[in-house]
Amino acid sequence: MQAAPPHPQRQDHADHGVPAHAGAAQQTLLLLVPIKRMEDIIFGARYARRLQEWGISVKVNLLHVTPVMARAGVAGPGDSSKSEAAAAQLMQEAGLYLSRSHLEFSTFISSGDVAFTILDTAELLGCHEVILPAPKPRSWPRRFSGDLARKLARDSRSAIVLQANQDGVGGPVPV
Repeated sequence: MQAAPPHPQRQDHADHGVPAHAGAAQQTLLLLVPIKRMEDIIFGARYARRLQEWGISVKVNLLHVTPVMARAGVAGPGDSSKSEAAAAQLMQEAGLYLSRSHLEFSTFISSGDVAFTILDTAELLGCHEVILPAPKPRSWPRRFSGDLARKLARDSRSAIVLQANQDGVGGPVPV
């Protein structure tokens, strides 16, 4: 199964408070931050901001993956438009958070298998790192995202998969 390319719904948001001294000699670290809910952006944004504080130029690529709904009558009338509207609203709110953090970013909404779409998008965009939220201790919902993180780390073709905690400290995915 292939994911739909994320390019049709791409939105660039360059120069949102990013210093102009980021010259051609300085290479930009490209981050992919997949988000499912609004709280996920906090982890990736704080990680990116921490890198900027250390003098590393970063660009954040936000990705929201929606499930494929065109299977044998699963989707009802208007379900896909509601899902698209919710995804667009999520990305807009995440973009506002990044704008206030003075981070350069782009947003992408794609549909397909979550793991494949994340890895494929990271490769297509040339991202260096994929940043996922670190699991909280004794948190059931995050336990399943830990499974996704291990799958991404195992199957990654080009990007390093890291988990960032709420303070923006990133680390490798535990095996």
